[in-house]
Amino acid sequence: MDRKNFLLGMACMVGAFALFFFTKPAPAPVGKAPVAAVSPGAPAVAVAKTVPALAASGITGQAVEAATAQRFVRENGAIRVTFTSRGGAVEKVELIHEYADVEKHDRVFFNQGNSESALTLAVQNPITKSIDVLHSEFKVQTPEVANAITLVGTLADGSKVIRSYSFAAKETENAEPYSLRFSTKVIPAAAGVPAPRVWVSTGCWRPTVGDSANQFLSVLASDGDELTRVGLDVFTDSSGLFGLGAHKAQVEHPVASAAKPLAWVASGNQFFASIVRADPAVRGVRTDVLVRPVEFDGGKRGVQAFASWESPLGADLSSYVEGDFFVGPKEYARLAALPDSQVSVLQFSKLLGFISFGAICKLLLACLGGVHWLLAWSGSWAWGWAVVVLTILIKVVTWPLTATQQKAAKKMQKFAKPMQDIREKHKDNPEKMQKELMKLYQENKINPFAGCLPILIQMPIFFGLYTAFQTTVELRLHSFLWVSDLSAPDTLFHIANIPVNILPILMGLTMWQSMRMTPNPSADSSQKTIFLMMTLLFPVICYTMPAALTLYMTVQNLLTMLQAWLTKDEAVEVILPPSGKKAKG
Repeated sequence: MDRKNFLLGMACMVGAFALFFFTKPAPAPVGKAPVAAVSPGAPAVAVAKTVPALAASGITGQAVEAATAQRFVRENGAIRVTFTSRGGAVEKVELIHEYADVEKHDRVFFNQGNSESALTLAVQNPITKSIDVLHSEFKVQTPEVANAITLVGTLADGSKVIRSYSFAAKETENAEPYSLRFSTKVIPAAAGVPAPRVWVSTGCWRPTVGDSANQFLSVLASDGDELTRVGLDVFTDSSGLFGLGAHKAQVEHPVASAAKPLAWVASGNQFFASIVRADPAVRGVRTDVLVRPVEFDGGKRGVQAFASWESPLGADLSSYVEGDFFVGPKEYARLAALPDSQVSVLQFSKLLGFISFGAICKLLLACLGGVHWLLAWSGSWAWGWAVVVLTILIKVVTWPLTATQQKAAKKMQKFAKPMQDIREKHKDNPEKMQKELMKLYQENKINPFAGCLPILIQMPIFFGLYTAFQTTVELRLHSFLWVSDLSAPDTLFHIANIPVNILPILMGLTMWQSMRMTPNPSADSSQKTIFLMMTLLFPVICYTMPAALTLYMTVQNLLTMLQAWLTKDEAVEVILPPSGKKAKG
């Protein structure tokens, strides 16, 4: 590989790394369901935003104030669900085993601070065509049971609404503890009059501290194959890039799937998700989704969706929707076991917005989970040790490739002077120069691109781990050595409000030393400058990344140094021109 191509390749590599990390691309949809404004014959997409407007609509009945509503609590050991008589919905959910911070003072809550409850019911007003949220009084149906609740209310036209929720029994095989079974049935008040079609909400998550750009705060909708994503960006004014992509903030964003009904609609943040999955029998032929922003205190925002499946009416013309409501951590193994590809809520980023690392992310997370299972006996540092052992396993797999790279580099070192002589001799005849270089390569069985293969193999692994570790809730709040949270930077203290993170610094030092120990195929000073630039650039890029990633890179560099030290005395056979004699090096 000549100097020009090498410099060009290295410049492209550095540029790709910088673009990937500094731009922090938002996860793009794998495929996009058709998005369309709702036609006059389909459900409208306007949602009334005040209680007086809802009461005046004449279909949802007299609204109950949130402050005066009754609360009913059910729990199953994993989640504690607070139901409200205001609409018969889920006011909030406490994740019993998930803490909000490292100090473990508070637990993670879903939908807390949102004025609309999760699974809030909404119906279309036949006069205004708006989608009105149901805030009327619901009462508990007796007798009550421990792991279930049924709430009954009415619409203003007299239609009866029955809302039932239940946990799966603990002894049930493959029961998902973070899942709540739900059903809603609307029975028309008069015979021969169809019940209105119902909408249910996903609820909303607060943004996480680590996701300052709201990269993972979004609504996702999937038909089982294609995924549509709606983020907060559509609700924010944007001037675009030099005017390209400029748009005004939307008040609400409609999504329609007419060709194939959606399997599920979800709302999530960096580490947690709420997924409303409708049973196949009630999906019908069309799904409509209305996405809206949610205003929290402190100027923070979230995003939630109202979804409606065009379910077939019952024999008595009643409308019905039922399914599963998952509210919990985005653990890979847990989500991968759920039907209809709900694992897609992990939202793996894409390089440059279109190069997917989803497959390798899933493979790496599956391997990490398996290693952790084997090391669970090691206690609170088990996830840290799992990252270290996974790094060793990756190094074992790539060891032969790295060995090939180092041998090729040693050979190229032996030929640095003859290659330079050929370039000088034929500098005015590029074609002759290439022929002579190829002859030199063939006589000595040199592959000038052999040194690139390990990099090409390791780059997808690095990008895959970078992408996966951003949303790996398994690492969240788990400590290792001095690291208090493997999913966040390993900040020990601050100097003038600047965080001091040790692992990125160690990563840079070990990278510099490993490059010093690795054979350099050329004595060209410009190449050495590029390597030095990379050792300076990487710690800067990785400085605010999860400690798990910089731990992986540091251990990887140490193992590369070990391999270079173990193979430094290996002999390489070469044939130096012009004599053609063999020499041992």
